Amino acid sequence: MIRNWSRDFSRGNPVYQLNMLASVMNDSVQERFLELVGFDIRTIRVLRLIGDSPGITFAEITDRTALERSLTSRLIQNLVKGGLVERRNFKTDARRFGLYITETGKAARARADHLTQIGLDLVFRKLGPDEIAAFVLTMEKLAEWIDSDEFERKMEKAFDSVTFGN
Repeated sequence: MIRNWSRDFSRGNPVYQLNMLASVMNDSVQERFLELVGFDIRTIRVLRLIGDSPGITFAEITDRTALERSLTSRLIQNLVKGGLVERRNFKTDARRFGLYITETGKAARARADHLTQIGLDLVFRKLGPDEIAAFVLTMEKLAEWIDSDEFERKMEKAFDSVTFGN
């Protein structure tokens, strides 16, 4: 497990801090997921999305996971080869296919969900229910804002106006 990273944590900006928390947590449980489920956390994220959205397409997964297309393709190929996911052509367009979780995939997901719950219980052990709820609500508000057209426009405008005297 990565240690001593928290020494300089308070010096970072909040986005950096969220990134560090997520990275360190994921890194600390990655080996357990590989050992006990047989897949890394990103692969499990894609498996969960397919399980929650039967018939989802490759393009939709790429958009919803914010993963690179080549990585998403590799993860899906591994899930298909492992028998956790199957591809089915659309009846209306044989060139397109949807992805569906198999029984083997559901079993792997159940193991991953159990490991995730153990990790979440540990991460939030020092927080009370109200603090956890406030943290989750704050992240949801930020996600909604950052995913909005208004945020995109304001971001473009803010950075388009930046110049450095060259």
